Amino acid sequence: MVEFYVFDINFNRLGIIDGFIATDLTLNYDTLSDCRLTVDGTKDYADLLQIDHIITKTADITRGYIIKTREYLDEASTELKIIAYSMNLILNDRLVLGQQEFTGTIENVMKSFVQVNAVSPTNPNRMIPNLVIASNRGIPIETTEGAVNVPLDEYLYELCKKHDVSFDIFLDHENKKFVFDVWQGVDRSTVQSNHAHVTFAKEFDNVLKQHYTESNKDHRTTAIVLGETVEGKPQSIITVNDDQSGFNRKEMVVEATDIRKSYTDDKNNQINLTEAEYQSLLTEKGKNTLSEHQGIKTFESDVDPQGNYIYGLDYSMGDKVSTRNDDLGIILHTRIMSVIEKENKQGETIQLNFGSNIPSFIEKVKRAVKK
Repeated sequence: MVEFYVFDINFNRLGIIDGFIATDLTLNYDTLSDCRLTVDGTKDYADLLQIDHIITKTADITRGYIIKTREYLDEASTELKIIAYSMNLILNDRLVLGQQEFTGTIENVMKSFVQVNAVSPTNPNRMIPNLVIASNRGIPIETTEGAVNVPLDEYLYELCKKHDVSFDIFLDHENKKFVFDVWQGVDRSTVQSNHAHVTFAKEFDNVLKQHYTESNKDHRTTAIVLGETVEGKPQSIITVNDDQSGFNRKEMVVEATDIRKSYTDDKNNQINLTEAEYQSLLTEKGKNTLSEHQGIKTFESDVDPQGNYIYGLDYSMGDKVSTRNDDLGIILHTRIMSVIEKENKQGETIQLNFGSNIPSFIEKVKRAVKK
């Protein structure tokens, strides 16, 4: 049975959870991860599992989950249910304040947004205590990105979807620091030769059941991006992927009127973009939005924990693997976008989601608001 440590926000270990009714741990590649834990409703657990306390697996104390919801149920028996989210959630407390843009590798760009809004902002009151930036891993993706007054974590996840990367805030207990890191999973699919192959299929007796979903209902290929309006001048409008035509062309409008050609930054400097720089920002805004409206191809598979591959050893969340269904004649070489570990009195299960994550209702609402 998995066990959990409990820490306060200052890295002091407060106790251990070595008995629970049920746990549901979901690790996601390009959206927020969470841990749902149900324990007996004792005073000891109620005192230990307080809001803003941090829980970790005893086997991995670098990945923490901060408690944000508690429910106490007094029915046939008393239970305490908690919902904790990955430490990435602390970036939701900050905005990309004003208009900001950065150019460079995707690691440097994402880290720059965190640096100026949460690590060393102009206003020291905006600093998140003990948050530091990890060294680069060398992901060779170059980009220019810009945003205006959006939640920091939501914008970073938008960049993750666009560039096929992930980020996490890991716990450095020795130095008592929260470490922001950008990373990318390992390619273990059968179309590469640098790493051992990992293939999931019923034929290999490592899959208990599969659920395949394919949909292009919300797929969009072409973005009409509306830029700022300046009195006496026509509105800036660009089209991203204008080469799409016929039934392959699926248009959407992207509002980008908040991106200005001239603006004042957080240090009160006047910034004047060239026409090419401004057009580039509008183009990237369109690409970011299109990345959230891709077609869906996903396998949801319950895998055998005792199969030929061991989770955490042979593969991890975010790795690119091969998965197939011979009855349908389908094979995908794609990332493990989420891992759902469940454990209760009936035993444990591991569910892997390969390919495009199906957006939740909340994610769909957020997309609608952005348009």
